[in-house]
Amino acid sequence: MEFNIVVEPASAWSADAVIFFAFKGSEEFLPGFSKWITTQADWVAGSPGLTDFTGELGSTTVIYGSSTSIQRVMIVGLGDKNEFGIEQFSQAVSSAFCKCRELKFRIVGAPLSAFEGIVLEDMHEHFVAAAMSGLYSYDEFKTKKEDNAALPEVVKMLTDAEPSETFIEAIHKGQTVGEAVSYARDLVNSPPNIANPVFLAEEAKKLAKKYGFKFKAMKRKEIIDKGMGAYASVFKGSIDEPRLITLEYCPKGREGDKPLVLVGKGVTFDTGGISLKPSGHIEDMKCDMAGAAAIFGFFHALGELNPDLPVVGILPCADNMPDGLATRPGEVVTSFSGKTIEILNTDAEGRLLLCDALAYSKQFEPAAIIDLATLTGGCIVAFGWNVAAVMDNSPKLENIIIESGMRVGERFWPMPLWDIYKEELKSDVADLKNIGSREGMTIHAGMFLKEFVPENVPWAHLDIAGPAWRKKKTATLTAGGTGFGVRTLIEIISRIDLEDI
Repeated sequence: MEFNIVVEPASAWSADAVIFFAFKGSEEFLPGFSKWITTQADWVAGSPGLTDFTGELGSTTVIYGSSTSIQRVMIVGLGDKNEFGIEQFSQAVSSAFCKCRELKFRIVGAPLSAFEGIVLEDMHEHFVAAAMSGLYSYDEFKTKKEDNAALPEVVKMLTDAEPSETFIEAIHKGQTVGEAVSYARDLVNSPPNIANPVFLAEEAKKLAKKYGFKFKAMKRKEIIDKGMGAYASVFKGSIDEPRLITLEYCPKGREGDKPLVLVGKGVTFDTGGISLKPSGHIEDMKCDMAGAAAIFGFFHALGELNPDLPVVGILPCADNMPDGLATRPGEVVTSFSGKTIEILNTDAEGRLLLCDALAYSKQFEPAAIIDLATLTGGCIVAFGWNVAAVMDNSPKLENIIIESGMRVGERFWPMPLWDIYKEELKSDVADLKNIGSREGMTIHAGMFLKEFVPENVPWAHLDIAGPAWRKKKTATLTAGGTGFGVRTLIEIISRIDLEDI
């Protein structure tokens, strides 16, 4: 789908449908819509479709007319104006483009005047990204593919004045964001017999070649020889080869500067190992690499946006399988940091590969570290499916993450990492055990990871277990991976000052 900026008077507009917006319960339509009806489309004013329209969030009403250039008008509900924000706007836009696909509109017009009266920062960027999200589907392995003839081919951003450079940049960024999120979703939705660690390493290699990133992928022997015993304990039972992937981006003139380091959990399938997951919790476990996928999506955007900030991605990837070589509960391993870990539950595997990756990050001299992981079911119990947890050692970094997420419609909420929780991780036979009690399990996971963060480095752990995956299709999202975290990371790089965290 292309987004084209078209500069022409309203009388010359042409499209299968043009989109306008309206709030629920408003006595008047938004200024741009009212003006356009009066001056260009009086046939809309007399349509009973206007009285049918409720303005409920995500609702759509299509009005058919006799005009040869504009054949239909779609009015999209924004919901209650007092509750309106980026999440509501994105939902409304996604719903609108789902309707466009249903009705097989090929050319869709989005007049800039349609946005008059909507107070929302970066509105046009959000519009483009949400439109792409609404049209997303994954049919790679279906014999009957999605009918591309039903998808909008062109979205015309219609204006009667020369657009500003800021507007042009917003459209470009929106497309970049939309593509990055879709890429992350594709990776999560790919079946585990395809998207294994070797596959992900090849994807990283492609990104590196396309955008000039530095790339490395450690294999099984090198990971073990490095002394990453915690990480190795995860892949011992898997026939699929592990890969520790690193991607490095450094803009010109920033060589030698300390980077932002991103660490993503890349468990491409998680059976739980010997601590086998029960039925009903195992079939979706290809999603356990959603943290790594978010960083893949972010690097896809990084190559297009070229921010003035050095970034390193570390992606420990592995399968967690229960064969005769698999790690047994009760085993003790030595981590990359030198600390010993008693593994009491092999289904608490994400923290084992992450802890070695966090310790390994020290060699990059990070200015700050953010890790993303579908780490604990306890996070879903605490926050539900729409909110991620943030745990950290830096209030400034925490604020940047929460504020960045709110600006793009991704919610994060803090959990404490108080020393009183460390008692739960004490082992009788090793330095640490990999689980605490069921109560407070998400915090115990964060406390465990904190033990491996390089000293005096600002760090935040994002548990995205809930919002990274949708069990069922919703009005605006297909079932499967959501790409959660990609937009927040992109927003963070535009806001963070690595020298002031």
